[in-house]
Amino acid sequence: MKRRKLTCLELYPRALCRYYGPMKETLFDQIIDRKGSGSIKWERTEKLYGSPDVLPMWVADMDFPAPGPVIRALTERVEHPIYGYTEAGDAAVNAVTGRMRRLYGWALAEADLIFTPGVVPAMAVAVRACTEPGDGVLVMPPVYPPFFSLIPEEGRRIIESPLRCTEEGSWEIDFDDLDRKAAGAKMLLLCSPHNPVGRTWTRDELETLAQTAARHNLTVISDEIHGEIIYPENEHIPFAGLNEDAGGRTITCIAASKTFNVAGLATSVCIIEDPALRRAVKASLGSITGHANLFGLTALTAAFNSGDDWLAELIEYLDANRRLTADFFAAECPGISANLPEATFLSWLDCRETGMKDSELARFFARKARVGLNPGVSFGTGGAGFMRLNFGTPRALLEEGLGRIQKAFSRG
Repeated sequence: MKRRKLTCLELYPRALCRYYGPMKETLFDQIIDRKGSGSIKWERTEKLYGSPDVLPMWVADMDFPAPGPVIRALTERVEHPIYGYTEAGDAAVNAVTGRMRRLYGWALAEADLIFTPGVVPAMAVAVRACTEPGDGVLVMPPVYPPFFSLIPEEGRRIIESPLRCTEEGSWEIDFDDLDRKAAGAKMLLLCSPHNPVGRTWTRDELETLAQTAARHNLTVISDEIHGEIIYPENEHIPFAGLNEDAGGRTITCIAASKTFNVAGLATSVCIIEDPALRRAVKASLGSITGHANLFGLTALTAAFNSGDDWLAELIEYLDANRRLTADFFAAECPGISANLPEATFLSWLDCRETGMKDSELARFFARKARVGLNPGVSFGTGGAGFMRLNFGTPRALLEEGLGRIQKAFSRG
C-alpha cells in the first residue's frame, strides 16, 4: 500500500505558521528569510564573494525549516526556565540506539555512545586519542576540507590516496594506491557518504576497505553525517556494521545536523564498540567538550524519534532538485556537467571542459553569474576544475541560481 503524502499542515501545527507566514502545500517550497539570523551561509556571502547580490549556494546546510516535532520539542524545552548543565539521558541514548537498530539492524549498547559537540571536533579528538605526533593519517581527496586541517593541527601527517575519476565521471577508491599508502599510516579518515562527490560506497567497496584496514591495523574514523540523505536505488551501510573486526577498529561519527537541518545546535555522537578505543577517546576528550548541549540533545531526540515523515518528504524534494540541476547543466551549459549524487544535497560540477582556470571559475560564478559556490580546489587533490553547488534550497531559489548561471553563460 502506497504511503499517503502528508501535507504541510499535517507536518507542522498551525501554531507554528507564525514563523513562516501562510504555509504552502509543499513544505519545502517555503522561502524563509535567513538574513539577520546569524546564518553563516547568508551573512558571510558578501564578504566572501564581494557583493550582496550573490545568491549563496555553498555552505552545506539547507534553507528548509526543521521538522515540526523538533520545533515543538525545542519550544517546550525553552518554556522550562532553567537551562543548566545537561547530560545525555535515556531519551537521547534510546533515540540513537533505536534509530541505528531500525535503519541498519545495528545493535548498540548505551556504553558504545559518546555525545560530542559536532563531528569535526569529535574527529580531531579521535585523531589525538588514537595516534601519536608524526603518525600518518590517510585521507581520500577530494574531500571535506576539515579532513585536511584537523590532521596537522594535531601534529600528524596527511597521507593522500586520491579517489579516481572514471571516464564516465564517477568516482572510485583506488585500492591499489590505498594499500600502498596504508603501510605508512596509523589511521584512515573515511567520508561515507562522500562529500563532495556524492558516492554511497557499496558493500563490496567497504569490505575491501575493511580488509585494507585490517591488513595494516588502521584505526578508522568514519564520518557518516550524511548517512540519511540517500536517494532511491542507493544504500548507506555503516562501516562499523560490516563485521566484528570493522566494528572493533572504527569510530563512527553521526549527527542529526545534516539530515534534519539542525547543525547550529552542535551535537553529534561517536559510536565506538571497542572498549579500549572508547576509553582512549574519552580520556582525550577530558574537559574539552564540557557538558552536552541541552537544545542539541532535545533536537536530536525528537528528530530521531519523530522525524521520519518529514525526512521522506525531504528526500523526495531533494531528489527532484538534484535531477533538475543535472538536467539544467546538460541542456544549458556546454562544458559543465553536474553529477547525479547518490547521497547528500550537494552537486559536484565538472567544469574542466570550459577551459577556465580555477581562479577564473571562481570569478565567473561569483561575479558574472552572482552565485556563491565552493571551489573544487578547496577539497584538495582532484578538485581542480570542479565547483560544489548546494541544491538543498526551495526550488524557486534553485531555479533563480541556475537561471543566473544560464544568463552568464549566454553572455559569454
